Amino acid sequence: MNGSLEYAAVSTSLLIHKWDAEQTEWVARKAERDSLRVLREAGNLTVGPKVFEHYGVVPYETWQRDNVNNILQAGWVALLGGIAGTSITTKFSATNGRIGVGTSSTAVSYTQTALQGDTGGSSTTSYYQLVSSAPTISTASSPPTLTLVSAFGTGVANFAWNEFGSDNYTTSGVTTTTIGGSYIFFNRGVVGMGTKASGQTWTATETISFGYPSGSGTVS
Repeated sequence: MNGSLEYAAVSTSLLIHKWDAEQTEWVARKAERDSLRVLREAGNLTVGPKVFEHYGVVPYETWQRDNVNNILQAGWVALLGGIAGTSITTKFSATNGRIGVGTSSTAVSYTQTALQGDTGGSSTTSYYQLVSSAPTISTASSPPTLTLVSAFGTGVANFAWNEFGSDNYTTSGVTTTTIGGSYIFFNRGVVGMGTKASGQTWTATETISFGYPSGSGTVS
């Protein structure tokens, strides 16, 4: 056969750092004693990874899985719109971007537009957390990657994490089912991540790779 065959894939590495209630309370107390200086330097007033790192508190568990994600129809339309057609109206940024987690283990379907645990606004089955900072794009790696990070505080997402996904909405909250408009549900993955308890702090990092399944190839 003449000619050449070219193919590419999209995969996601999902990383969860977990701090228990005792660790979270200790760090929050230390930060408060320091007049919140550490929190301000970290860029926000929530106890997130930078604050734990500052006080040398390592997670009680670090969980990671690879290849656990599908780009959904709305996600592909947004990506391809950057090449031809209509570009995405609301781009992911420090103020437009969330990682959501939910309780559902329903298989991924290409046309899904929200987490499947997203059942009419119940915070016991899904929650979307605004990203900690602007998503980062790395073209220095092969393949190139898009990384999003969200920190889930003590009072939110306290349920079994069985699914995750991302959208480009503006505030943390429960649901995307009625958002519509220029906001898209970009991707969804199904994997058991454990059960977050009240008082704990968990951070989720999605690293989405666009490129060659073997890791080889040239990115230009």
